[in-house]
Amino acid sequence: MKRSFAARFVLSSVVFMLTNVPVNSVAQSTGGYSANSIPTPRPLDPATNSTNPSASATQSQNPYLGSVPTVPLVPGVRPISLIEAVQLALRSNLGLIDTEQANASSRAARVRELSALLPHLNANASQHYSLISSTTATGGLKVGLPSLIGPYSYQSLDLELSQDVADANALYRLRSASQESAASAMSNLDSRNIVVLAAASAYIAIASSQSRVRADQAELVSAKALETLMYDRVEHGISPKIDLIRAKVAERTAEQRLDMAQIQLQKDKLALTRIIGLPIEQQFDLTTPLSYHDAPAFDLQTMLDAAQANRYDLKAAATMEAASVSAIKAAGARRLPTLSVGASYGGGGITPSHLYNTFDVGGSIRVPLFTGGEIAADVSAAKATQVRRHAEYRDLEARVQYDVRSAFLDLQGAERSVSVAGQNLDLAKEGLKEARDRFDVGLSNALEVIEAQRAIAEAEDNYISSIYAHNLAKLMLIRSTGTAEKDLQSYVGGN
Repeated sequence: MKRSFAARFVLSSVVFMLTNVPVNSVAQSTGGYSANSIPTPRPLDPATNSTNPSASATQSQNPYLGSVPTVPLVPGVRPISLIEAVQLALRSNLGLIDTEQANASSRAARVRELSALLPHLNANASQHYSLISSTTATGGLKVGLPSLIGPYSYQSLDLELSQDVADANALYRLRSASQESAASAMSNLDSRNIVVLAAASAYIAIASSQSRVRADQAELVSAKALETLMYDRVEHGISPKIDLIRAKVAERTAEQRLDMAQIQLQKDKLALTRIIGLPIEQQFDLTTPLSYHDAPAFDLQTMLDAAQANRYDLKAAATMEAASVSAIKAAGARRLPTLSVGASYGGGGITPSHLYNTFDVGGSIRVPLFTGGEIAADVSAAKATQVRRHAEYRDLEARVQYDVRSAFLDLQGAERSVSVAGQNLDLAKEGLKEARDRFDVGLSNALEVIEAQRAIAEAEDNYISSIYAHNLAKLMLIRSTGTAEKDLQSYVGGN
């Protein structure tokens, strides 16, 4: 297969997906032709990310390729549009569910840290039964105390209030937890863009497979018609038998291609059901066809600025770095004194009806003098985390620019590829007409017609793959700018 723009596009698509979604998938080609065809990139394929008992140690399921089926099974064939598929994915995709629950856990961690700074109020009630032996008390018998005092009982009921007045460590821990919670919320927003990319790319992969099936069906019809013609010509002695043999081979090859295209179509449909949460046995048809339309006007700097403003994973990385700085301050603040106050009020007595008021008010100050290096170790660990998060942020900052620039180039190349593929298809059709005319007047044999039909099949496959690659390039671009959910309709369509 010739290495052209398409091959480079497939490679860059897979690299992009691997750097933005932890996918263990590879690009696959379903063209089946020997030359002049573009392999269809499939960056999201649940079939290559499933696990089985014998391979569970080396394989893992990407959560964005799974879902929790919540949609009831609809009898018959369900129509589904691109926008509906994306909306279903945003409700049931496993990757988004995971990030939402991680966000909930992060919010809970913030509340836990906040509770350390708020007053704690407790109600206590107790019942005591006691017996005191005075024989063990020094001089107890000498002063006339009885050998046993009791048994007797008493009750107590009180409210206790405690409050840390000055605790810098708790304040910085709260700040760090709040920043981590904000970063988790941003990661959740970024996950929505990943889900949009996963669902939309799986949807247009199905549309591409459907177009390929229709093209292969048309090729099979042409191959059968040619075989019938060759049979008649051989029967009447007009053409040699080798022409009939060639026509039969062409027909069998066309049947094989159609079978493989239909199988790939069903697998693509299964992949979409796993991503958007449809029942695995649900039959459905697409209502948004695979089509070509230009992307909205844009320039590279505009895209770079949009990515800086909208990439929530970049914002989350910056916030996580800020949280690590607060964690350093929290670890160092353990060296500072802490001040706490407390109070209790209640009653106690031998019977519930004879309770005497009791109260207690106090305060304490705690000054760490020697901790055996524990605080210094915590500070060192927090600084190491801060250095790592700073490096991760700077790396992601550069990667975002790489993503945008790469997607920008891919889209430019995809637009040119569609234009060339359309011209090649027109030329292939003209070549088939010329070959048939030459064959009809006896200037060529069946091989030239078969080769011309094969050229049309390759050109059709190339054109379908080019349109799919163009739509995928637009998806990659809006994902790289962090606007996949907002700009899906304007770039890919699907109203």
